Amino acid sequence: MLMTKTLGVMAYIDHSAHMIEDFTWLYKSWIYSGNWKTSDLIIVHHPDVAGHLPQGEAGVITIPCHPFAVPGSVFEGYPFINSIACLSGPHIDPIAAVYPYLLRTDADVFLTAHLADFRPHYAVHGRGLYHRTDEFREGMLDFCRRHGVAHRNHFGCGHSLLGPAELVMHMVQRQTYWTEMVLKDFGERTGAWPGWFRGVASMYAAEIVANESYVAFLYNGRERILDVESYSVDRIDKLVYHIHAIHTEDYFSKERYRLGEYQHIDVESLDRDIIREYCHWIVATDVRRIKEMAGYPS
Repeated sequence: MLMTKTLGVMAYIDHSAHMIEDFTWLYKSWIYSGNWKTSDLIIVHHPDVAGHLPQGEAGVITIPCHPFAVPGSVFEGYPFINSIACLSGPHIDPIAAVYPYLLRTDADVFLTAHLADFRPHYAVHGRGLYHRTDEFREGMLDFCRRHGVAHRNHFGCGHSLLGPAELVMHMVQRQTYWTEMVLKDFGERTGAWPGWFRGVASMYAAEIVANESYVAFLYNGRERILDVESYSVDRIDKLVYHIHAIHTEDYFSKERYRLGEYQHIDVESLDRDIIREYCHWIVATDVRRIKEMAGYPS
């Protein structure tokens, strides 16, 4: 770990073939974009996937951690909590504390060159796509009223978070707590997407934390910056730091890529300055070529 690096990029890799593949996209984009020169990847992972991750590479820190969503726990049946709860604790906190800034993200993302020197002194949020119905908003406001949280009508502030390390770690810890509270509140109910839905409890929890600490996360923060949609036809301008391979039927879709529906597209014809084509190029390009292009140490 180079002490000159000021950003730690934190993600969790569960025991899932798709999530292991997702990580390769984060990894390759981290290299290609030049972020490997100014940040480290802090990858917490299920112990059984260690062999699928880079080992002994400068700038890639791998930390085994057993999942929280196990039978008999309050998180049983909700594996998404692993991507949050596993990013705090004695196995990672001393490592995360080295960095002035942290990015908490999922694995299925693509970093761009504009992140390499972006170090905001405030919270920079992603984009939640869960908040667009009246049923959701009513459910969220009702939950917050019953649990004593002053919700400021900031909805959908997203899942990924970039900012000073103390803010990001506070979010991770409180998000774990509020996910547990939301799951307990649902009980045996599941609700239905896109209304008030148990399946995105951890995203609700992030919104609750942001409103709970309104000044630090929202009044002084920036919303809807990260998690740019992977289907965007826009160019990668200076405000595109982080792209998310969201669930979509539109190009670029990770699901459709995995079904082989883009095999007719010539990878060499892709324009890496366009968001959706950049994602496709990263996914389809061999890591050895990307390392060579980026001057990454072998």
